[in-house]
Amino acid sequence: MPLLLTPRALAQRGEFYYQLSTMIRAGLPLIGALQTLEKSPPAASYRKPVERILRELKGSNSFVGALDTLGDWLPVFDKALLEAGEKSGRLDECFKLLASYYEERAKLAREIIGQMLYPVIIIHLAIMVFPPSLLKEAFWDGAWGAFIASKVLGYGLLYGVGAALVLSSSDSRSQAWRAMLEQLMGLVPVLGRARQNLSLSRLTAALEALFSAGVGIVDSWELAARASGSPALAREVMKWRPQIEGEQLTPGEILAGTSAFPAMFTSLYRTGEISGQLDDTLKRLHEYSRVEGHRQMQMFTKGLTIGIIVLIMVAIGMQVVLFWVNYFNSIGNMLSQ
Repeated sequence: MPLLLTPRALAQRGEFYYQLSTMIRAGLPLIGALQTLEKSPPAASYRKPVERILRELKGSNSFVGALDTLGDWLPVFDKALLEAGEKSGRLDECFKLLASYYEERAKLAREIIGQMLYPVIIIHLAIMVFPPSLLKEAFWDGAWGAFIASKVLGYGLLYGVGAALVLSSSDSRSQAWRAMLEQLMGLVPVLGRARQNLSLSRLTAALEALFSAGVGIVDSWELAARASGSPALAREVMKWRPQIEGEQLTPGEILAGTSAFPAMFTSLYRTGEISGQLDDTLKRLHEYSRVEGHRQMQMFTKGLTIGIIVLIMVAIGMQVVLFWVNYFNSIGNMLSQ
């Protein structure tokens, strides 16, 4: 997978799954659908992976086995759903679900970028202008060296922090690092809840598909937990196997004794487990977690945008006040002489 998934890349991934879903629903076999995509993929970068998948399928490999030969081209979440779809004969449904998932992610990414564009521009302008003393010395005294050095340092720090954030959140980082990052982000108001809900959304989608495919309870939970992208949830679920297989406990009973999952999630899951309507419950949990996660992420982005603008306005206000204070002080000194 690329280091940074842009809205365009997310939309292309959604289009890839949408075309596969549409063609398979129309009665085209998987190989035929992939051959059509090979000729006109959603992006040129998809041509080689599709060629590799076709070669593996023609060599009697399974679809999931063919995907494994591509390394990390697909995330764990996609592989978990596609594996469940292949086992249950519901590949078209899984393709459709993944298409909607990536379309929603692309839409959310565009909204966040749109909201952050204005404060990012303001930050760039603020770095260019502040401190005003250097700007004045550059234009009036010709001290361009100090001015340019300060701007290189300011923009270097800005882009360095941005690059560090991208690298630290990459899936290629170690599990321990990602777990520490998850704990730190969990302390941030709104953002922590948003990330948790989005992780639960991925978990419930994978869990429902795996259950429908007939995968065992323990294997389904472990695979879905890894697909959630949350090291904390995966670490918690990996402890369950002895309790389920040895003590004959159900996941709902284990959930009641852990704080890793929200109380509402635990309550609804146990209700679905007892009533025998777990599939429907998982779909409801997926939809609720998805909507709440997106809403909270938008709320956090708006709050961050307002906070950045307020800080910049305060800095500008302080500079204006200092200017007039110095101005009146200089006038006072002149009059007192």
